[in-house]
Amino acid sequence: MIANVRSYKKNQVSQAEVITAIGRFRSDYKIKRVTAALDEIDEYDIWFVDGDLHIPGDLDLTHEHVWLLVVLGDLVVDGTYGDSDDPELFSLVTGNMRARDIVTAGWLEVHGDLRTDRLIGDYNDCSAYIGGDVHAQLFYGENHHFTIGGALIANAVIGEPRLEIATPPAAIDIDDPRMLEHFDRDLLRVFDDHDENDNAITYVDGFDDFHELKRRVNAGLPLRTTATRDN
Repeated sequence: MIANVRSYKKNQVSQAEVITAIGRFRSDYKIKRVTAALDEIDEYDIWFVDGDLHIPGDLDLTHEHVWLLVVLGDLVVDGTYGDSDDPELFSLVTGNMRARDIVTAGWLEVHGDLRTDRLIGDYNDCSAYIGGDVHAQLFYGENHHFTIGGALIANAVIGEPRLEIATPPAAIDIDDPRMLEHFDRDLLRVFDDHDENDNAITYVDGFDDFHELKRRVNAGLPLRTTATRDN
């Protein structure tokens, strides 16, 4: 167990403290869902942090069997942050969050700013809420819904993200040949052809292997390798 994390299963945090904290969720659904399930937690736990939390490596809530993470402060993850939609896992960060990479399928809520290299959404059952700005090198929301109270500042926004934001960013469609500037060919469905003048044409038809994309992000591996840049 991490030093300043209190465990619900180990009786280090009371149900009353948890109920008070989750009242900070911006969605009544999450408040009701979590409150109703507090007496049903079995193999999963609640991690509760009064103040900031720093994780030196990765933080995978599924791997840690953490059903609810409450950080009453800032969260810093040196590696990858990950959660799940089966079961639905919840995170509440009342400050800012920073992680090397983020792959989120669950209910991620950050009240401050979010900074990461790659922000990847996964599936559409749950959603993410970020109250401040999002800073990312690459943002691919997939079918996950994101609500962003501030600006989305990214070097590349991929696809047509399901975004609730004041100023939607310019995005690269997943069938745009510019996808090859950001992803290796083996992650994409790529077709080479020739036009009527016999000039070479390359078509992209979205992702071929989303699971491999997530695996690389989780492992901190590049999505665009030097060996394929000129291919």
